[in-house]
Amino acid sequence: MRVSSLLRTFPSLSLRDKLLLIYHLTGQNQLHLLTEDPNLSKTQVETFELLARKVSRGYPLQYAIKSWEFYGLEFSLEEGVFIPRPETELLIELTLPRLKASCVGFEIGLGSGCISITLLKLSKGLIMWGCDKNPKALILARKNALKHGVFHRFFAYHGDKFSQVYGMKFDFIVSNPPYIPESFWDMLPFSVQLEGYDSTIAGPTGLEFYQSVIPNLDFYLKPGGFCVFEIAHDQGDAVYSLFEKSGFEAQVFKDLSGKDRVILGWK
Repeated sequence: MRVSSLLRTFPSLSLRDKLLLIYHLTGQNQLHLLTEDPNLSKTQVETFELLARKVSRGYPLQYAIKSWEFYGLEFSLEEGVFIPRPETELLIELTLPRLKASCVGFEIGLGSGCISITLLKLSKGLIMWGCDKNPKALILARKNALKHGVFHRFFAYHGDKFSQVYGMKFDFIVSNPPYIPESFWDMLPFSVQLEGYDSTIAGPTGLEFYQSVIPNLDFYLKPGGFCVFEIAHDQGDAVYSLFEKSGFEAQVFKDLSGKDRVILGWK
């Protein structure tokens, strides 16, 4: 079956999603698929139909094609690991200009590794440490670090927050932590629940990560260090207050939709 015929199937899916599925199966870019209209094998067509059926029922496209783009780089993905989102790119944009020629950073909750690895790709004098409680995420992050040629500057371990870096100090700390209250779990879309409870749910209030980490920042940041955390759209004031109580200055930044998205803290 030719690509043009396949693209007329599954009307509930967008053209982009169908092209991404075919690209995943063939390795041929979208322009070639549209202009050359190649023939797909029976196996490729059957696999496309299987995946398209899953996606049309709410299964994340990112898991179906096992990859997704973040800040112009492609990252391998697997079900159960948090999916990179465009809003999180603001963490990169706020961190990069503040990096010194040579520095060491720490990421809490690596997921696919997209934040640390993007920073490593764009800052040659950077070394990143990172942790995650999810063994699958650690394997994936290391795989992505190898893929992008930064594995030698990337140190990832299994653990929660500062459990394995006691006594170390960093130039900056970055995180896109879980910040959804536990009462919201049953209301989350099936596609989000597939990313994992620990990746999305913080605790009863949604502020548990910040309440745990911010009071300890002095112990893990070098003089002049800073931290950059993603927050929920309604958490700006509460997290700002936590920084203030710990003796930090802070600033909340909005995403492209005008919602609070990232907070920067420093002394």
